[in-house]
Amino acid sequence: MQGEPLRPAALLFDLDGTLADSFEGIRVALDAALREEGLPEFDLAWVRTHVGRGAPALVRDAVGAGADDALVRAVGVRFADHYRATFLDLTPALPGAHEVLAYVARRTGGKVAVISNKYEELSRSWLLHTGLAEHVAAVVGPDTYGVRKPDPGVALPILRSFGVSPPDALVVGDMEVDVATARALGAPIVAVQADPEAARALLAAGAAAVLGALGGLPRWLSDNGTGWRYHEAATGEATR
Repeated sequence: MQGEPLRPAALLFDLDGTLADSFEGIRVALDAALREEGLPEFDLAWVRTHVGRGAPALVRDAVGAGADDALVRAVGVRFADHYRATFLDLTPALPGAHEVLAYVARRTGGKVAVISNKYEELSRSWLLHTGLAEHVAAVVGPDTYGVRKPDPGVALPILRSFGVSPPDALVVGDMEVDVATARALGAPIVAVQADPEAARALLAAGAAAVLGALGGLPRWLSDNGTGWRYHEAATGEATR
């Protein structure tokens, strides 16, 4: 879908790394869990490259593919406990998140969803904590419909409720699992990624564009065939 003008009737946002600066909070909780089980800890760079497929996959990667299932479960429980206790304080919204969500909510009549491999309850808690919930009509996690990204089943029920077909929606994410989700869904995707190597991989995987920061999304949409005229002003107002 690269090169085609995008006129999204609904937007589906990833959470971690797209709206939320989640990585430090995840690292702190994961390292605490590993440390308590006598296992090696990981740095922020490792966490950044392993987040996105959900907590079970992250814990399995951290413990090691050949580890005993009981150990994996034990680390998973400890990680979940630490994360729930700390993630709200350690997870700020990324710059531009408020303005971008408000902008696209106005332009789509409120057809904005968060689609994450984080459990729905945690995503909802974070959106409420940061004040972003007012711009989001639906929140989906792996526990909502029993599937995880990149399965298109994470998003199809929401789009049906919006009355929007997949090609008329736009996915916004920061990892290849988000691109794979969009492709499986049949929707275009614009990625947000500051790392040049990761950005190249996202383009190669099929992203229509890769933006260096979330705050660039309204301007990009304005410049790429949506018919949305964006005015960068202190109020964040935008008009058709």
